[in-house]
Amino acid sequence: KLVRTCVASLSGSRSFGPMVAAEAQERGFYQAKRRAFVADGAQYNWAIHRGYFKDFEPIVDLLHVLCYLYLAAQAVGEDDEGRWRTYAGWLTACWRGEVAGVIDELDGWRTRLSERLGEPPKKAQMDANDPRRLVGEALSYLRNNQGRMDYPRYRREGLPITSSLAESLVGEVNARVKGEQKYWNRPGGAEAILQLRAAVLSDDERLERHFAQRPGNPYRRRPVA
Repeated sequence: KLVRTCVASLSGSRSFGPMVAAEAQERGFYQAKRRAFVADGAQYNWAIHRGYFKDFEPIVDLLHVLCYLYLAAQAVGEDDEGRWRTYAGWLTACWRGEVAGVIDELDGWRTRLSERLGEPPKKAQMDANDPRRLVGEALSYLRNNQGRMDYPRYRREGLPITSSLAESLVGEVNARVKGEQKYWNRPGGAEAILQLRAAVLSDDERLERHFAQRPGNPYRRRPVA
């Protein structure tokens, strides 16, 4: 990491997308020779990609793929050794770009589980640890994002394949705005804190510049260094 800047907001993707695009423009990302847009599989992320970053290479975070595959392997394995072997095989295949084979295996497991346990009920009625749910979610995730999982090519081109730096940044934001003894009965206050937190966590001294350049108060004398 050379320089990290960030934006944060409670707004939806329609409003948040322009904020991200403005930050990317300020950083000169659109002029870069190699451009990547790395995110998890949430649809709002890819709506922002289509709207503002369509010529950036779309890449699904490998760590999110890892999580789905691990849970699915836990659901279908008979013992710890078998579960780990299945998980390692699936993850290795995705690392090599052989996503289609993993999708076929998951589809086969979904059929076998339906035959063994019956057709799954609606998602809202299923237990979070139901094997049919875990396998189905992993299958849907890979099918929806298969076109963004060409990891061998991304590595050859020197592109990132995880958003771990952004994920750790989310934790730093959450430390201020989520958790115990933090209550936001006025959304405007939470939005203001998010803006301030993003400025604090950015490496370009934007908060210091704001304090140095903000308009003065006619009723208060600003101390001179």
